[in-house]
Order: sequence, then structure tokens, then C-alpha cells
Amino acid sequence: MLTFDDVLEEVGGFGLYQKITFFFVCLPSAVFSYLYVGFVFLAVTPDHWCRSPGVTELRDKCNWSLEQEKNYTLPVGQSGSSSYSQCEKYDVDWNSSSGSCENPLLFIWNGSQDLPLITCQDGWVFENDSISSIVTEFELVCADSWKLDLSQACLNLGFTLGTVIMGYAADRFGRKLSFLFATFVTSVLGLVVPFLPNYSWFLIFRTLQGLFSKGSWVCAYVFITELVGLQYRRTVGVLYQVCYSSGMMILSSVAYFIPDWRNLQLATTIPSFFFLTYYWLIPESPRWMLSQKKNTEALSVIQQMAKRNGKSFSNKIEIVEERSEDLDRPSFVELVRTPQMRKHTFILMFNWFAITLVYQGLIMRLGTLGGNIYLDFFISGAVEIPAAILILLTIERIGRRLPFAAGGLLSGGTCLIAAFIPEMCSSLCDIGGIAAPFIVYRLSGIWKGLPLLVLGVIGLIVGGLVLLLPETKGLTLPDSIEDVENLKRPKKKILKTHHQQSVLYSTDVKDPASVKMVVEG
Repeated sequence: MLTFDDVLEEVGGFGLYQKITFFFVCLPSAVFSYLYVGFVFLAVTPDHWCRSPGVTELRDKCNWSLEQEKNYTLPVGQSGSSSYSQCEKYDVDWNSSSGSCENPLLFIWNGSQDLPLITCQDGWVFENDSISSIVTEFELVCADSWKLDLSQACLNLGFTLGTVIMGYAADRFGRKLSFLFATFVTSVLGLVVPFLPNYSWFLIFRTLQGLFSKGSWVCAYVFITELVGLQYRRTVGVLYQVCYSSGMMILSSVAYFIPDWRNLQLATTIPSFFFLTYYWLIPESPRWMLSQKKNTEALSVIQQMAKRNGKSFSNKIEIVEERSEDLDRPSFVELVRTPQMRKHTFILMFNWFAITLVYQGLIMRLGTLGGNIYLDFFISGAVEIPAAILILLTIERIGRRLPFAAGGLLSGGTCLIAAFIPEMCSSLCDIGGIAAPFIVYRLSGIWKGLPLLVLGVIGLIVGGLVLLLPETKGLTLPDSIEDVENLKRPKKKILKTHHQQSVLYSTDVKDPASVKMVVEG
């Protein structure tokens, strides 16, 4: 009796057919990097100051340089440094003032040191040759700077909803069809975004992009892991992530040559329409088709796979279904009902949240450092590739728990170090997880090292909590709540319960009845 994974090994667990398909599937993963962390380039915030009507005319009249204009007409920043205030200006009507060109404020206020200040009621001036971003386009600075954080938070909200909604769609309508639908919607939304007139519409479309783009990414991931043999799934999963990291490296180059956010949005969206040709280039998941009783179609894909991989496979298929009454129907409550399951659930839920927070936080922090954002972003993607290779080399040798814990402890420790050593390379901590923009952009306004301090503590907590989880290396994964409670005990391989069984009788062997394939539903 052979499982579907056994049949995959017969026709080639990761043969030429799967490799070609994997290459196609990797391309959307690379493009997805723009939506996931491309916010760094969308949210570039150049130097800015309050717009004061009449100042430009006065500068032309007095032949001031830009630095002289700032020195004469702008208040010093609240920190008391030599920088100028970005959110306040003098309450002066420069159009009606008769100040001198040497020092106009002395004549207007007779040398008084207590000059009244007001907010930037007439908008802002952004430095010359500054990069066009959503910050400059919608003036998301000062009192409206929180809207910048909200736009990224809404994107992540879309990611969360998309994972659930498109995950259901992939089970209901198939991996391939769900992937194509999500890709089409994401591409259309991406074409509309550059032409949106205001921030409110940008926020709505940004959320929808998150919903469908993450769904597309997840569908493709599930599809490719179902198409390869059991021993190749881990490798394929990690390499799929490497494609995403490679996309980050490419994105930094594209953003360097196309800095305007609207043009960058178009440049990263248009290639996505190519993925719609996958309707003819990739198959539906045969494992999913078997679960949906589409046995003829599944067998056709298996035979194509065998032919391309240079294997021979010719079978007849018969479905044997089990009674649904005999199947357990677990609920969400099962995740917290028993002690071990409850502990594992809470630890992993926090770790997923924290890893996401740290990773994206570290990426977004690149936009607040003031260095070469393109080089820093390129390095951030490049360092993920050796990290992925390290995972592949160590996970089966030393297990899952120790590398997981070491990653959290290392990212947390390096963040804490970098917080107090500003000269340290900014890419040192870019080995962490995803981030919340509210932490990065708001806390950096208080102290540049504060986001690293918070992310570092979270990383250390993650590493410590992982050590409370059991090691699964060499163990058969649990099939029930009881198995989870007794996970540390050695246990024999248990025959899994299947919603349906697909039995294939080989015509190429002497005893056809001796060769059967059981496929999970």
C-alpha cells in the first residue's frame, strides 16, 4: 500500500517537471517582496520645513541661499540642536513685512527672543531634488505622520485576512485557480494605486493589495510543497523564501533607478500580469484533485510528471471513501484545552507575532537611518540567503528548537548592542522577523536607538520561549491532542486517518493487487 508521497518518489520526487514548475512559482515570490517590505521606498521622508507665503519672493529679492532662508525665517528644532523645526514656523506675515534682507526678524520683532510659533498651516516645503514618495505626495509628516504607520498596518491587516480567506479558497476551488485569481486582482489593484488622488483611497487599495497578494503567495507555497516528494518539501519551502530574498535584492536596484513612488509601483506591478500565463504553464495540485474526487485529472498530471522526469507510470484509479461519522472534527478550543497543547499554542502564537514584528521593524528602520537606503536594503536581502542555507544544513543535524531559539536570542542581542553603538553596521540586526511601523517610526522620533531596544527585548523573549517547546527531530509528528500531551515519549508510527483513499492498481507489475496508493483527502 503506497501513499501519494510514495507515488511521487516513483515518478520523481523532485525531477525536471517539479524543478521547472518550481522556477515558475518562485518568480511571484520574488515580486511579492515589493508589497511586503517595499514600504521602505514608498515612505521615504526627505528633509522638510513649513511653507511660509512670501518667503520665496523675499529670498529672490534678497538673493538668499537656501541655508540663509532657513536661518532667517525658521525656528530652531525643539531639541535645541542646529537643525530647524519641521513642524512649526514663526507667526509672521512675510508678504506684508518690511524687514531687511540682513536679518528681517530683528526689525519685525525689535529683537525680542520670544517669537510666537504656529503649526504649518500652509503645508510644507520638501528639499530640492527629494524623492517623490507617499510622504511628499500626501504630506504625511508632523501631526499626520501617524497616517504613514496606518498605511503599513492596513497592509498587514490585509495579509492577515488574505491568509484566512484565500486559504479557504485554495481548499475549496483549488490551489492554481485561487493563485491566478489573487494574482489578477493584485495586479489590477497595483495598476490603479499610482493614479489614486488622495490618502484615503490609497489606504483602501493598500489594504486590498495586502489581502490578495498574501493569498497568492500562500497558494503558490502550498501548491509547490504538495508537488514534490516528502524529503524535498523542507528544501523547497526554504528555497521559496530565498526567492523572496532575491526579490529584495533586485528591488533595491529597481528602486535606485526608478525612485519616484508612482513609477516604482508601475514597474513592480506590470510584470505580475505575466503570471497569468501560468494557467497554461503549471498544473493543478494532483493531491488536491484527488481530495476532490477528480481522479482522472490527477492521474493525468502524475503521468505527465513521470514522462517529463523520464519515469514510467501507468495506473488505473479507484476511490474508497471512509465514513465521515468516524472522523473527529476538532475545534479551536482543542488548541487550549490541554496543558501541553495550550503551552505550545501560546508560545507559537507569540513567536509568530514577535518574529513578524522584529523582521519588518528592522527592514523599515533602514528608512530612518539616513544612510544609503538602497545599499542597506540590498544587504538586508542578501544576508537572508546564507541564513537559509544554514537552516538547511543544520535543521536535521541539531533539530528545530535550538536554531529557532538561537535566531531569537541572536537577533535580540544584536539589536540591543546596536541600540547603544550607533556606528555599528545597520544590517547587523537584519536577521530578524516582521515589524510594526508604529514602533519604528514613532519611537525613532524619541530616540533613534529606542526601536532597536524594544525589538531586542522581544527577540530575547522569543529565543527563551522556544526553549520551552519540545524538540521534534526524529519524532513522528502528533496526529491527536493525546499525542501532543505525550510528545516526549517515543511512539510508533501511527496510521493516519484519511477522509478518502485513492487506490491505484499498477499495470506494470506482475501482481496488480499488491500495488495500491492511499492518498490523504
